Amino acid sequence: MDFFEHQEKARRHTHVLVVYFALAIVGIIASIYGVAVGLSMWLGERDLPITNIWWQPELLIPCAAGTALVIFLASTFKTLQLSGGGGVVARELGGRPLDGNTTDYHERRLLNVVEEMAIAAGVPVPTVYLLDQEDAVNAFAAGRSTSDAVIGVTRGCCTLLTRDELQGVVAHEFSHILNGDMRLNIRLMGLLYGILFLALMGELILRFGPRSSSNSKEGNGLALVMVITGLALLVIGHVGAFFAGLIKASVSRQREFLADASAVQFTRNPDGIAGALKKIGGLSAGSKIGHPMARDASHLFFGSALKSNWFATHPPLTERISRLLPHWDGVIQKAEAIPVSAATDERLSGLAGATAAPTSLGLEDKLALTADQAIESFRSVHPEQVALGRSLHAALHPAWIDACHSREGAQVIVYALLLSPDPVRRQQDLTGLQEATHFSTDEALEPWFQELHQTHGAVKLALVDLAIASLRQLSPVEYQSFRKNLDRLVSSDGQVDLFEFALLQVVTRHLDTFFRRRPPARVAYTRHHQLRNDSSVLLSTLAHFSQGDGASGESAFRHAIEKFPAADRSGLDFLPASDCSLDRIEASLNRYEQAAPPLKRDLLEAASVSVLADGVVCSREAELIRAIADAIGCPIPPFVQVAPLVDL
Repeated sequence: MDFFEHQEKARRHTHVLVVYFALAIVGIIASIYGVAVGLSMWLGERDLPITNIWWQPELLIPCAAGTALVIFLASTFKTLQLSGGGGVVARELGGRPLDGNTTDYHERRLLNVVEEMAIAAGVPVPTVYLLDQEDAVNAFAAGRSTSDAVIGVTRGCCTLLTRDELQGVVAHEFSHILNGDMRLNIRLMGLLYGILFLALMGELILRFGPRSSSNSKEGNGLALVMVITGLALLVIGHVGAFFAGLIKASVSRQREFLADASAVQFTRNPDGIAGALKKIGGLSAGSKIGHPMARDASHLFFGSALKSNWFATHPPLTERISRLLPHWDGVIQKAEAIPVSAATDERLSGLAGATAAPTSLGLEDKLALTADQAIESFRSVHPEQVALGRSLHAALHPAWIDACHSREGAQVIVYALLLSPDPVRRQQDLTGLQEATHFSTDEALEPWFQELHQTHGAVKLALVDLAIASLRQLSPVEYQSFRKNLDRLVSSDGQVDLFEFALLQVVTRHLDTFFRRRPPARVAYTRHHQLRNDSSVLLSTLAHFSQGDGASGESAFRHAIEKFPAADRSGLDFLPASDCSLDRIEASLNRYEQAAPPLKRDLLEAASVSVLADGVVCSREAELIRAIADAIGCPIPPFVQVAPLVDL
């Protein structure tokens, strides 16, 4: 099963959540109505006929309206709060963002693993948060999209796991990011807050209400009323808690199995993630999270974050390990919480001498691929791409990585990548930037351009993915200035080449989403005929770019549209280059961003066929396809020659 199928299933699973949510509201209303009827009888209305006791519209209507309003307001409040992205969840759980230039061995190793996996997956590096107060082994991914995704890791997970085990856990969390689970989970948090709100209010009243009352007779009476009110809300709230547990279990359990399997698929190392699960079972701290917020976010975690197994959000450890290691003997050894050292990692993971030199990457400007091989390479993350991510990350010049880890350096990297290779135009760009910023044209941008402009496209996109993590740390005012400078660079000569356009799409889409809290695009198109003109524009653009304007371009286009269902090919026309303006391309990308995942898959498969009509994909063609994928909200891994994977 590929990313696109997972994403479509995650989208459709939302309908199941709505049903459960509606049942929860009905259950809570029924409970409150029952209490109201009981109180009305106790207060003297006992002479009602038995047939009328449970049908009192004058009570039912205000109970239903009031309860629905409270749940709606609470869910809306939480959803708006979570619109800030995964960082909101991480901070609520007590996490702190890791400094990209940290010198702590375990923190540096964690950042390296996350960055390598992000390069392999073709997504911006998620912000990494460390839960310093948690000694258990656990982790989570949170966010609405890859633009605001974060990965949170406990101190125990960071220090007690070997590199292979840590990579297995990180790969598991990346599976949730890439498969659409993360967005579903954060939406679930907002909905569940509404149906748990009454229970939370009951707990607060019981904890603080009686203490705030005076010792007078009136105060004691008020305290009694508050205790009764708190107990009533707590009992009624457990109806919501019942459905919340049911919803979490229905969403999480099967997806944990799939994420485990995906982690093995990515790394081709079942012992890594299985070893992490065994340590959870063998350590006294296990995977339990002590923070009070863990109850609300329990369905996000790698391992069970709560002590209770009632409606468990995660399958049993033994079952997860057995699926990963079919010949496992079922024994979990008791383990001690001894931090892994650098020497231990080198011995167990073979890290000694593993750093790749830049010349060992074997990145060529043209990669010989069949269309089927290219399509296979982006349907899922493959071990070959994980290996490429690690090698590429190790081969990047340390100065490049250091620049990407700082706010100013990340801006310099992006500016340098957008500078023109034409000396005259480049000098104009540098002069304009010098006037708009404090950067020195000689001491900063020009040397960076000379180093980067001849690098492989995979290296450029990797640097962009690293830089975006630091650019998220800009202030809104700084980002507004940075955004204006990007537009100025791209439009300085009155024309925009496709690489500039592609890079601008990648950077601005992710950062605009983050800074402007733009919600992920809702699915508005589920049939190909709704996007017929947009498909023609994008596929014609790629055919012109890769094969030229002649017969070979039209031939590539005709082969490409065969990836669409036969019934949807009529009306797909090969357009002249003059009809493929950047404005039309951008408009088509915006509409495709609102397409269902299967439609995006068909477009990207057709795009691969178009550029591979000659049997090779060059660096700039790969950059363009990956930028198109990113622009429609469907980032894809780098193109490599991969072995086919067995569907999950």
